[in-house]
Amino acid sequence: MPLIDPALLSTDDTPFVLQPVEPERFALVDRFYRAQGYKVKCAVNERIYAIADNDEGFIAAARLVPQSSGHYWLRNLLVASHWRGHGIATRLIQNVLPDLAPHGCYCFALPHLTGFYTALGFAHNPSHCPEDILRTYNTYRTRGRDWVLMGYIQG
Repeated sequence: MPLIDPALLSTDDTPFVLQPVEPERFALVDRFYRAQGYKVKCAVNERIYAIADNDEGFIAAARLVPQSSGHYWLRNLLVASHWRGHGIATRLIQNVLPDLAPHGCYCFALPHLTGFYTALGFAHNPSHCPEDILRTYNTYRTRGRDWVLMGYIQG
């Protein structure tokens, strides 16, 4: 997995490094999520990307869970609360999406975040959604989740 040019991630003259995280470092990502109030356990088959600040360690992360269809399910895109509003999530996703070709990925977006995902090229309720993603989405919907199914296919 390629490292992303840190210059692409600089904001307010603060350099960040986006990196794919190797499985032996997943526990550090799990700890980042826990520190932000999320119970997440990264699995060895996932592709994890994170943005690190030289002083703090991880300040953002995203999990890409491979599906049997060959697509990815984007889960747990998270930016540390005190770093939100600086475009970090946008930079992370913009730099990860090209690595997902040719299959693309899908996410279950919170309703207030659909504009964020739309601006990154995701479509609402995509007609091309593979059965494995759709099945998981429908399971969450029957449990009362109000998430919106969104999909990204590189054009």
